[in-house]
Amino acid sequence: MGTIEEINPSILESSFRVNTLGLLLTTKQVIPQMKSQGGGIIVVIGARFSRRVMARTAGLAPAKAAQRSLTESMARHLWPANIHVSLVIIDGVVALPRPRAMMKDKPDDFFIAPDDLADMAFHLTVQPRSTWSIEVEARPYKESW
Repeated sequence: MGTIEEINPSILESSFRVNTLGLLLTTKQVIPQMKSQGGGIIVVIGARFSRRVMARTAGLAPAKAAQRSLTESMARHLWPANIHVSLVIIDGVVALPRPRAMMKDKPDDFFIAPDDLADMAFHLTVQPRSTWSIEVEARPYKESW
């Protein structure tokens, strides 16, 4: 986390490599098999910073925005091939051990429960074609948005 004046350019480059280039390279590996099988599902996990930028997200937000754009581009291209591409935007803190340890003072309902997030992502994989979602948001009810 840092402002444009605080971050090293390598932070932004690394973020693009993981979030955007990583998505591109990974999906290029699975798309041919999905097409040969007549379809498939790709669920991308994104972040609020793809749409709602803060000053200290200069090293992450541009890469997450590019990831979001790439996901939408893939969806538009792959849906006719029966490949459902969707994005889950995480707008909150997932209750994993590291964040919980850093935020010991926060109550349970401050966090997104990992099992609930997994359930939400699973439901994207069983949607009928007539109601495929491109983008959904996951946030705990106490998150201010």
